[in-house]
Amino acid sequence: MTAATLFGWPRPDGQALAANHFRAFGVPADQGNGVSRGAARAPAAVREAASLRRPPALPGVDEGDIANHGGLSVEHLLARVGAAVEHCLDAGSRPLIIGGDHAISYAPIAALQQRGAIGVVWFDAHTDFSPWHGTPGHSHKQVLRRVEALEGVRRIVQVGYRGFTAGDESQLGEKAQVITARRAAAMSGDALAELLDDSLRWYVSIDIDVVDPFHAPGTSAPVPGGIVPSHLVELVAAIARQRRIAGADVVEVNPRLDVDGMTSSIAATLLHTIADLARRPGTEA
Repeated sequence: MTAATLFGWPRPDGQALAANHFRAFGVPADQGNGVSRGAARAPAAVREAASLRRPPALPGVDEGDIANHGGLSVEHLLARVGAAVEHCLDAGSRPLIIGGDHAISYAPIAALQQRGAIGVVWFDAHTDFSPWHGTPGHSHKQVLRRVEALEGVRRIVQVGYRGFTAGDESQLGEKAQVITARRAAAMSGDALAELLDDSLRWYVSIDIDVVDPFHAPGTSAPVPGGIVPSHLVELVAAIARQRRIAGADVVEVNPRLDVDGMTSSIAATLLHTIADLARRPGTEA
């Protein structure tokens, strides 16, 4: 557990929050990334970057980090993340997660979809739809294929695709709509929000490699031609304002590969955008 908290939010200490406020927690894990370790250091780095920002408009608490003991399997780690999210939902809050590699996103989505239909917005340079044949192992390369198989996940909008992963292009799921990085760069936030069914709650998952590596070098699988940070913030802000956010994460920040904290700073800005602009409790769906 790190000393700093996200945006200076308090620890929970048993305090009650109004419905739908955010509960942040870190997942210092990179077991699901076989390319390059280092994302386990991201929660501390992103919290440090977030300390330079004013508190967001919507109050929240920071639960700290989910313990990730050495040698813990990805399956056991996801079970811990899932349990933490269940506790968050039981408290009437929404999860705001600092990853960690992208494999961890399966756990909050799986927990949320059990409580009602949701959509998923997946910002990523890769589709993460590599072949999976029901084997136990989790990986950041096929996590969205597993998410797509969840009954309560009704729609997936993938934004920023430009990378190649074996099997991706020919085996996309029926629930998925893919928006390439080139198309996303020319798309307004309002246009993206219009693609999201307003009858659903939406989980927003942001792999930081959706950003062009010139601006965000601290990630394990950089792909040229990504979205510039200011436009990504515009897209995320439109979703937060116009659709119901069920929860969100930012993943795949790798401080080992970063330059002057550039990537951690962008991740903190994206989390702040969601917490600052998400619809307040009691607003119309």
